[in-house]
Amino acid sequence: MKVTRLSPQAKLPVKASEGAAGYDLFASEAAVVPASVVRDGRVEVGHALVGTGIAVSLPSGHVGRIGSRSGLSVKHNIEVGAGWVDPDYRGEVKIEMKNFSGQDFIVEAGMRVAQLFILPFASPTMEEADGLPPSARGTGGFGSTGLT
Repeated sequence: MKVTRLSPQAKLPVKASEGAAGYDLFASEAAVVPASVVRDGRVEVGHALVGTGIAVSLPSGHVGRIGSRSGLSVKHNIEVGAGWVDPDYRGEVKIEMKNFSGQDFIVEAGMRVAQLFILPFASPTMEEADGLPPSARGTGGFGSTGLT
């Protein structure tokens, strides 16, 4: 996988340990992820788009999945949203950080903010059909397979 720094502050993705599945991604800039608030009985989730200062070229047949860091999730209620990088995307990788807590979260430049997983994907040709082959589940949807 090729990685380009788009800013001098950018850090390249790294694995935190030899057995890590994902590569840590770092903020290239300071940011504030605002707290979530309740207005008129509805929760407005605080969120911010945080730059990493890098662009990537993923291996053919692979997609990037940006995931939350467990420490930020457990300790600060910070989660990642909108977390996919298509293999043909060459722009800056940015992290949508969602703050489910009641306190603003301060992101410092250089902070580990997410993880990047590289996953293989299938890209079959879509074929319109008049019907689909039967299956044991059929059209059973949400909850149709039971709770236990």
